[in-house]
Amino acid sequence: MSNPRKMPKLTGLLPILVVGLAILPAVPAAGRTNGYGIVIRVDAAPLAWSESKLETKLQKYLTRMPNIRALPHGRQAGPMPAFPEDTFNLDSLVDWGLETGQDYLMLVMVGSERLERRKTFNVPLVFHRYETVGVIEGELRFVDLRKGKLLIAEPFEVNQKGKRIFQAAMDDDVNDPSIHLTASQKIRFFDSLEDKLARRLADKITRYTRGR
Repeated sequence: MSNPRKMPKLTGLLPILVVGLAILPAVPAAGRTNGYGIVIRVDAAPLAWSESKLETKLQKYLTRMPNIRALPHGRQAGPMPAFPEDTFNLDSLVDWGLETGQDYLMLVMVGSERLERRKTFNVPLVFHRYETVGVIEGELRFVDLRKGKLLIAEPFEVNQKGKRIFQAAMDDDVNDPSIHLTASQKIRFFDSLEDKLARRLADKITRYTRGR
């Protein structure tokens, strides 16, 4: 009667198998990327004193948050179809947004970015106070492209105070040159105001994407 065939020794293979199994969980599945992508589109009229930096500022604040890839529309790689003229048509926005390969579309429509001079305090017959105030107002639309769903559609307004003066009651001059901003002051002022708006909008949309 012949002896049963001896099993090969696995002693030398065990360390290799153990190391291989330890590495496997760290290898991502094919085609999978971490987090989710947001394409940012800002529609705003050109400013007389500087170029708007709102898209870049939104990207800065969004990418500081975990699991977010944010890409301004102007930096999309490759040719893109024209942005829909009807920005209130959800189907058009979804069709366009899916072409970018991202998960969400953040559309910021700036209706006005301006300076105002306001009387903010008044003591009748004694004195009053005038201030220069910066204002940005518009509409935010945030779209889940994969689900074809509009998550946010609401107006926004952000304000920031600039120079202020006190005048005697008999003066009452809203055009007092003391509250005017120079060209360089306007650039710095609206850079700060856009930064304030970008932080606010970035915080708002991440409430809808947490736990994705």
